[in-house]
Amino acid sequence: MTRLLVVTTGLGIGGTERHLLAVLPRLRAHGFEPRIACLRTGGALAPDFAAAGIEVTACDGGGGPAGAMRVLPRLRAWLSRQRPAIAHFFLPEAYLLGGLASLGLGGIVRVMSRRSLNRYQRNHPFAARVEAWLHQRMDAVLANSAAVAAELRAEGVSAGRLHVIANGLVFAAGGDRIATRRVLAITPDALVVVVVANLIAYKGHADLIDALASVHARLPASWTLLCVGRDDGIGVELAARAAAAGMGDRIRFLGQRDDVPALLAASDIAVSASHEEGSSNAVLEAMAAGLAVIATDAGGNAEAIQPGTGGLLVPPRDPAALGAALLSLAGEPDLRARLGDAARMRATRDFSLDACVERYAALYRGLLARKAMP
Repeated sequence: MTRLLVVTTGLGIGGTERHLLAVLPRLRAHGFEPRIACLRTGGALAPDFAAAGIEVTACDGGGGPAGAMRVLPRLRAWLSRQRPAIAHFFLPEAYLLGGLASLGLGGIVRVMSRRSLNRYQRNHPFAARVEAWLHQRMDAVLANSAAVAAELRAEGVSAGRLHVIANGLVFAAGGDRIATRRVLAITPDALVVVVVANLIAYKGHADLIDALASVHARLPASWTLLCVGRDDGIGVELAARAAAAGMGDRIRFLGQRDDVPALLAASDIAVSASHEEGSSNAVLEAMAAGLAVIATDAGGNAEAIQPGTGGLLVPPRDPAALGAALLSLAGEPDLRARLGDAARMRATRDFSLDACVERYAALYRGLLARKAMP
């Protein structure tokens, strides 16, 4: 087995963490032995990685610059002990620290994955310069959408090192629509809109609430918005915004859930109001569930939702356009069904987990073969 070491930030519930949990165990069938080093201890998904047989090492040094200085030697010692054939860095902080820790260790294929747009660099110009410097020392730099790849090219990543591997999905069974609604005390005839995104400002929940405030009088009499995701600090503000618009009883904050497929099955429309995305797992999962999707034209969303393939695109930060899109689908169940069928077909064809894992394995094998050449 070829040893593959992944360095990431933590194992909380998020798109990257769920992606790794789906992909890494399946790489064993392709001859790779995956292990993980985290910059943070614990995380809600840590037991799931353990159950999948993925060895996890925490190199937690605490927060701030002093914590980073403690993490660096721990990561380097771990990499030196493990001596992997491949070291793969996910997420910016893990890339900075893991990439630096790996330098000078011979024989390692180094890979970086960026899974978001580079907006985070605006507040960290020095880190952006370090990233650009590290790009030149990677054997491969991966993006999960063409939008992310375009930014990496602008940062100086050469065509020979730049690759795109789209997110892969596990097509989970959705469950019983009526039974799930019954548990949630939602009537069978209600219009249910769902947004699956942690409560973070850039995910656009405030825009969605404002959009609903502008059109809710013209929506079907019985409608509900389900907000599914961890509260990262703006939940109280969003609830107050909904209450001020007279919709406090229509907008339900369900928190972090492990039954997302069932909640999607119970819904009629999925929304992603995000201001920035690399490639949205939430959008792809809603498409795979057969939902009509309304998403902002941010990052890779336009690559998933193409004309006639599952939904509507609206500009980011535009509640009026978002409200108009909601109205256009709210009273048109036949249109929602046609869009949902097209969405499911595209997600199944182009974003399967098996295809994603095959692409990783093929890339790793090619990089190892290139490294072995004199």
